[in-house]
Amino acid sequence: MVPKGQELWHLLQITDQFFPTGGYAFSHALETYIAEGIVHDRVSCHRLLGNLGWHAIGPCDLVFCAHAYRLAAGADTAHDTLAALVACDHLLTAYKVPRELRQESQHTGQAFLRAAMALEPAPLVQAFWAQVQLGATPGHHALVFGLVAQHLGCDMESTLLAYLYTVLAGLVAAALRLVPLGQSDGQRLLHALAPLSRDLIAQYGELQPEEAWSSTPGLDIRSMQHERLYSRLYRS
Repeated sequence: MVPKGQELWHLLQITDQFFPTGGYAFSHALETYIAEGIVHDRVSCHRLLGNLGWHAIGPCDLVFCAHAYRLAAGADTAHDTLAALVACDHLLTAYKVPRELRQESQHTGQAFLRAAMALEPAPLVQAFWAQVQLGATPGHHALVFGLVAQHLGCDMESTLLAYLYTVLAGLVAAALRLVPLGQSDGQRLLHALAPLSRDLIAQYGELQPEEAWSSTPGLDIRSMQHERLYSRLYRS
């Protein structure tokens, strides 16, 4: 049981760049967009991140993050909840069409969960980590974020906001390095993305996994092209 008043501390901890997820190594195909000249400044970067939010992150990853939170919060039995989490984890894999995007989601999720094992994890978190170690489930980032945040005592809305911030801030950090953008541009971009996070939660936060969707053919193509870029700084 998390002592009252420490929830915000724990939420800040798991969203901090210091928390070792390895997310800095991935650009979510942003590197290809920049190499192709599609993203070249703050405005074009904002446009891309908005499209990703509305057509991939919100209706897909955010849905699974919220559902994992609800499963952890309202479990009847640990066994039933674990089975449901594993089933959702495999379903989320189906939405990650390009290989690099699947690997990015799994790598950051597994690293996140490994780091969370140092935070006095609940039995359900430990059981899910055991399934990941056995190779029985991929351990996608969105799902494990919702699971861990719930057991750290964070409320649902704060959890979803924190998840979106983690994902979008990671993309902004990649843009600072690749476009390149200045630090002030990066802060303006993050500030401008705040209303998007609220809208995504309002639109998709209550959806069930079977209602999730993702429609990003451009992103899928750029992700596949990324494997063949002449020079790459990022793994996706």
